[in-house]
Amino acid sequence: MRFLRLGAAGLRGEVGTALTHQLAIRYASALATWTAVTLKKNAPVIGVATDTRTSSGMLKSAVISGLLACGCSIVDFGITPSPVCHFGVKKLKLDGGVLIGAGHHPAGWNALVGLSSSGACLTASEAQEMLEIYHGNVFHTAAWNECGTIRQAPETVAFDYVDDLFSSVDIDLIRSRNFRIVTDFCNGSGSVIFNRIARKANLDAVVINDSLSGELPHDPEPRPRSSAQVKAIMKPLKADAGFVFSSDVGRVALVTDTCETLSEEYTFPLVAENILSGTGPGKVIATNTCSTRTLDQVVARHCGKVCKGMTGETYTIDLMNEKNAVLCGDGSGGTALSASSSAGFDGFGSMMQILELMARRETSLSALASMLPRYHIVKRTIPCRSVHVYAATNKLIKLFPDAEFSNLDGLRFDWEDGWVHIRPSRTEPSLRMILEWKTRAAAEEKAMNIISMVERVVGE
Repeated sequence: MRFLRLGAAGLRGEVGTALTHQLAIRYASALATWTAVTLKKNAPVIGVATDTRTSSGMLKSAVISGLLACGCSIVDFGITPSPVCHFGVKKLKLDGGVLIGAGHHPAGWNALVGLSSSGACLTASEAQEMLEIYHGNVFHTAAWNECGTIRQAPETVAFDYVDDLFSSVDIDLIRSRNFRIVTDFCNGSGSVIFNRIARKANLDAVVINDSLSGELPHDPEPRPRSSAQVKAIMKPLKADAGFVFSSDVGRVALVTDTCETLSEEYTFPLVAENILSGTGPGKVIATNTCSTRTLDQVVARHCGKVCKGMTGETYTIDLMNEKNAVLCGDGSGGTALSASSSAGFDGFGSMMQILELMARRETSLSALASMLPRYHIVKRTIPCRSVHVYAATNKLIKLFPDAEFSNLDGLRFDWEDGWVHIRPSRTEPSLRMILEWKTRAAAEEKAMNIISMVERVVGE
């Protein structure tokens, strides 16, 4: 089966069988044309950054070819974490950018993500405009003597990013604690800049999986099953915290000092706890419709407000800007601060916020985690042919008349003790189901019952 995803989150898929160099050139050409039309510039300047995946070099060459042919000049960031690229596009006042890297996707995948001049991923409306150009397959092309040029991004961009990262926390307080931490970069781009962060923050850091080989040592999606290597060395090292990053450093999962591998769902609530602790009531937090209820309770404890929208980083960032929220994120382990100049999910930003929370409370990560309201989450994929998806979801609306119902993004049903969210997959002929309940036993039993009901409806 060919897996190719094209939408607001960019172009992504299995390299060779789905994501090819021809499609990469086409995507870059569409982005260049859209940027030129939108900004009314014949020769936009576009930043290009990659992760370490073995296919990134090939895709980078294709992207640069497409951009140059359309008259764009290139600022080459090289192997760079996604938050640094987001920051760099804005800092250097570029006209846009292309991130090449699949983040949390499996080893055979890669992705192209377009950025606007703000450094953020294209908004939903901007992406729609660009995709109309992509599908139209008619691009602005430069004359032989008007093709763009390539220059390297200045090293100072990374230094400025670190300064901006530290501006959102009490860095002196963090330095005073001399935390010992373990970080796992999944052989991705994070290690390129981490030594500077650790040195300036006075972190006693043990770094694993920091090779730039492009070989992924484990599932790159931050979650408990990806945290086993960090967990194994926490106790011998007497580490205060472990941080398991996606290969592009957009997301992060946590390992406590007691060697508990926390669900990626708890990264966002802990960051929110720190942000809201130092503010007055009424602050807004933006997220999607299927993040843990733990977040709602943390925000409520600080008299804040949670705004929910569509699933996906692009939509969540849009919602933060629309609602003037102080923070956004979701259950993937990704967060973004409105005050930051890095206009995307930033795993380093999450790490610094959590270290500041530990320092301010003078307590351990395990103690902070124990204070969170805990639920058990079950995530399942239910096969459903694409032609039957929408008919099936319409039938599902009537399944739970006793629940509070929302169809903002798929279907969500809420009860006092838990909730279930069901939506069509954007990449496979299936339905995605996320269920959260107070206890593991209740969650597993409820999941089995609901899956049985859903499969019965899908089979009708």
